[in-house]
Amino acid sequence: MGKDLKYVEFPVGIDKNCLDNCCYELDRSTDILTITSEGNFYNFPTERAPDIVNSLGLKRINVVKKVTLLLAFSPIFIFPFLLYFRQTLGEFYWPFTITLFLGGIMFFLISLDLFDIESYYKISKCKKCNRDFAYEEIKKPLVKKISTYDDYEETETRYFKCKYCNDEDLKIKSLLKSSKSRKRRSPKKGKTCKGCGRRFTLIEYRYPDTYLESFDTRRTIRHYKCKNCEYIEISMKDEAVSTD
Repeated sequence: MGKDLKYVEFPVGIDKNCLDNCCYELDRSTDILTITSEGNFYNFPTERAPDIVNSLGLKRINVVKKVTLLLAFSPIFIFPFLLYFRQTLGEFYWPFTITLFLGGIMFFLISLDLFDIESYYKISKCKKCNRDFAYEEIKKPLVKKISTYDDYEETETRYFKCKYCNDEDLKIKSLLKSSKSRKRRSPKKGKTCKGCGRRFTLIEYRYPDTYLESFDTRRTIRHYKCKNCEYIEISMKDEAVSTD
């Protein structure tokens, strides 16, 4: 079921349009679409992390992280044995089963927390003065999505500054790269163009970009171009990811 549908228009002579804190820029000569927006700051446990790293050390944190992750998934392997001994356990079956799975959830959350602490330590270590937990984000990250005929690529650029020596650092990582098809050989029946008003001239001239916008939302971007004038339009539709 669709959650949202919106359009971004590029009338004749207009190659850039900003909407909902995102900027959409089109290179008409290559049909490359670039979408830029601000991301969110890291949500690391900044207050607890230094104390835990200083008391345990990275090696122990890594070991505990692996052990808790193993314990988190252990109920999956133990549950078949619980079913087998269900009659033997009697009235203790359900309390024991519930406790087992609650324990698994608890260990999973602990392992995620330790993973965040470990990641925060590595990211925040200053490259210049070598101090731990030194880098701080000085502004929101820049998220750039580039769509071509062949690829859909997303990169994230984060900006850091050392609170001790003022060294500045950029961290760039690729978030997503998915294969994409070529131009459509047989476009679907066109729609009415909002630029020139002619019917059936606005056609979907490329295959759509489809990717996960978040863990529960899939976004589809479709590309339309008028055969009569130079009007271009993209549509974006968000759909809930099915759990079936």
